[in-house]
Amino acid sequence: MRLILSIIIGLMGIIGGLLLVSEATADYSKMTLPLLKYQGGNYNPRPEAVRSLLAQLAGRTSIEVNREPVEIAVTDPNLYRYPFLYMAGNAAFKPFPEKELRILRHYLNFGGFLLIDDNSSRANSEFDQSVRNLIAKLFPKIPLQKISRDHSIFRSFYLINRPAGRILLNPFIEGISVKGRTVLTYSTNDLGGAWARDKLGHWNYDIIAGGSQQRQGSIRLGVNIVMYSLTLDYKKDMVHLPIILERLRRYHSK
Repeated sequence: MRLILSIIIGLMGIIGGLLLVSEATADYSKMTLPLLKYQGGNYNPRPEAVRSLLAQLAGRTSIEVNREPVEIAVTDPNLYRYPFLYMAGNAAFKPFPEKELRILRHYLNFGGFLLIDDNSSRANSEFDQSVRNLIAKLFPKIPLQKISRDHSIFRSFYLINRPAGRILLNPFIEGISVKGRTVLTYSTNDLGGAWARDKLGHWNYDIIAGGSQQRQGSIRLGVNIVMYSLTLDYKKDMVHLPIILERLRRYHSK
């Protein structure tokens, strides 16, 4: 199964490259995890987190990655070139204007995916309150819910028994699903703090309580979330990436 998955991921990478090769300003054929910029607060509290997770993806899967950091605003015209966004923070942030809410909602509805990560290590943090307000405005008719243990996120690459992070504030992650597809996940357990590693290979932040096993669980969850965003319910259908990219391309060209 792992070999078959690796082959299919490689094919998806080739197809994605063919769809995106016309862009000369960036290598969109490689997996990038853009950091979402927003007003107020601190949108990059774990500067090495994304680069570190991409290194883990490159080492553990067949995904070709672009390890150079990319920061992007909702209004950036290149938003639709990326199937995945990472939003981090540890403080309250300003509400998104209606225009940005509309763009982000369309991005998610047309195939994009958003991972939100609370890095504050505090229960009911100011960032958490801002995130919940944001999600309520994004999807006023769809409540944020705990993601069940039988969800494909927990088996898209690794078999995971429970969510992890640098700190275990909650034994679950939450999400929003639209027409059977989870388009947004939210972790309050500081995943980025567990991923972050400096260029010498030293971990930037200590794990609270769980040690190396908890850190490995956090990395595996990060890998699984990325894999899910590319393949969705991989046991039923493993050709979603071309569809995702085509939907985003069509919407962007309107």
